[in-house]
Amino acid sequence: MDTEVKKYIGECSQMERFNLVTRLGNDILLNGGEIFRANEAMEYAAKALLLEGFNAYVIANGIFSTAVIDGRFYSSRICYVPLAPTMLCRVDALNHLSRRIASGECGPYEMRSELERIERMETAGNRAKIVASGFGSASFCYLFKGSFFDSAMAFAAGVILYIFLLYAAPRISVSRIINNILASGLVALFCCFAYGAGLGDNLDRMMIGAIFPMVPGIPLTNSIRNFLENDYLSGLIRMVDAFLTAGCIAIGVGMAMRLWMTMTGGTIG
Repeated sequence: MDTEVKKYIGECSQMERFNLVTRLGNDILLNGGEIFRANEAMEYAAKALLLEGFNAYVIANGIFSTAVIDGRFYSSRICYVPLAPTMLCRVDALNHLSRRIASGECGPYEMRSELERIERMETAGNRAKIVASGFGSASFCYLFKGSFFDSAMAFAAGVILYIFLLYAAPRISVSRIINNILASGLVALFCCFAYGAGLGDNLDRMMIGAIFPMVPGIPLTNSIRNFLENDYLSGLIRMVDAFLTAGCIAIGVGMAMRLWMTMTGGTIG
């Protein structure tokens, strides 16, 4: 560790260092990082910042941490971390920062400024997300043997999906469950209208491609990984979140198809 870094550590109070360590773990979890990664990053940072008696218990949506402050008492922090979408650019930046801290190249003041920079880091713009959703939907439709017209309609449905999620959903101010039901129902209804107008060949493949950007693949994968690591509580939290999202998609699609069948007299075509 550099002498200058040691000097900066000595000038920063133990409570400030404790807060920085928990903030690092909070940011990793908040941006979709793995639980073991958040835990290890906090332990390495606590060791590098010379915190005494640091201990942390990390679950999918919370951090419980303690440390000895001034050698007299234990200070505890409980951080609630809501389940949020994965931001890989921020996770990568936080991992890089964690490695710098562990190697002694980064003091507490630089760590604070880097955390603030990463928290403000811009992800892909809304236009890029909308276009990516469209291409993702079209690609999955084609992967499931959809025709060119099916893929084109799935592309349009994917664009509509993210326009709703990015612009309309925040103005409605309802829970994520209702948002997922409304979004899946909207794209399913669009696919039904497109199929009814003769703009697609296979309704099921159009619909599968259209809703695929909403499928909770990462939460389900992470939950299985947590179970394999004997972290049953975190695995259960993420698995329930994944199954709840999948259930909302099924409800939205089912309601849209029922509405379409009612409008067309009991037929899909």
